[in-house]
Amino acid sequence: MKSVLRRLIVPALAAVFIAGAAGLALASHLSALQAPASQALPAFWGFGGGEKKQEAQAPQYDIHDDATFTKKTKAYSMMPYNKADLEFEMYLPADWTPEDVVAAVGGNDAQGVNAKITGPVAQFRSPMIGTQWATATVEVLKIDYEMSARNWLKNYLLSSGTLPQGDVTEINNRSATGAYITSSEGSSKFCYIAARISGSFAVTARMEVPLNLKSYLGYLQKKSVDSFKLLYPKDDPVEEQKTYTLVDAIKFNYPASWSVSNPDFRDMNRLILELRNIKPGTEGKYAITQGYIRLLAVRRQRGTDLQQEIDAMRKYFTDTMSIEFKKMLSTGKSDAYARFLFNRYEVYDVISKAAKIPTTQEIHLVVLGDKEWYIFAFLFTPKENMELPTWARNVQSFQEVVKSFK
Repeated sequence: MKSVLRRLIVPALAAVFIAGAAGLALASHLSALQAPASQALPAFWGFGGGEKKQEAQAPQYDIHDDATFTKKTKAYSMMPYNKADLEFEMYLPADWTPEDVVAAVGGNDAQGVNAKITGPVAQFRSPMIGTQWATATVEVLKIDYEMSARNWLKNYLLSSGTLPQGDVTEINNRSATGAYITSSEGSSKFCYIAARISGSFAVTARMEVPLNLKSYLGYLQKKSVDSFKLLYPKDDPVEEQKTYTLVDAIKFNYPASWSVSNPDFRDMNRLILELRNIKPGTEGKYAITQGYIRLLAVRRQRGTDLQQEIDAMRKYFTDTMSIEFKKMLSTGKSDAYARFLFNRYEVYDVISKAAKIPTTQEIHLVVLGDKEWYIFAFLFTPKENMELPTWARNVQSFQEVVKSFK
């Protein structure tokens, strides 16, 4: 009997041992396979299996990084209308072709340089990409009123019937970039554009690519347009400037399109002056004020107190202008001349209770102080989302006035 049991048990234990040993061997084999994290496991049962195939990478345009941009582009430059302050430079692929443009690049004002829109002065086309191509265009446009590059470009895009993509990016007061989608000849195109301001001109550079090639040409499009620059830009105001001296308190410049009104010098210790942006075509008692700047200079004396003057200004807003302050939008310093020891620039949302239909508007308030004078200046203007061109003109004009205080 014992011998029978032995014949049954020993083979069974041996089978268990063999199976266990095989399991340990398999575990050891798997551990060795898994050591490189990226190595794929074999398919033991024969279903599917094999190593995972790499996904095909999207094709790249010849110019897709800094190295290829430097190697395969060249600088194109031109001086539109023989005006040195409009001379530009832009890097584009060496195999792109310059094309004829509508506006002549030489000549004088009689050929349109002082027209509101002067048109394109340079255009380039890429070689065929399949059945499509990309274009780059440089254009000169006349600016009539003070406006920052960011606000000018934003208004330009909105008024051109395009579909802006995101907000306009402000590089500085005279340089900005933006993007939009436009349709022409039955196809949609993605455009990236830069605007540079020189004196009373805006010079734009844009690159349009078919919408389906946006990713393919994206690096080149942004890099080329960002390389666009004016070589000798004029840092002058857009408009002709007039000079005003407020007795011995301050001397400043203001745009010629604004009107001086209601000077009050009855008290030589409290000097008051107003500037108005009057809507073109309206005058006299029918004049429509689109922007209003008020200046108050208070001579510092023994009994003068800044807080009292601020309280008096607040009372003027409430009682005389019937304005209710809703919230502060920003606070900081103005670009006024360094003579002022105290410098504050604040922007508020306000509601004019005197209006037939109360609407939210803006007040830009600047408070300055030196050893002899307190200067209060404020701008009352429609908001950006209600009247963008008017708001942009008012804000830039006000900032230029404050910047010129001496």
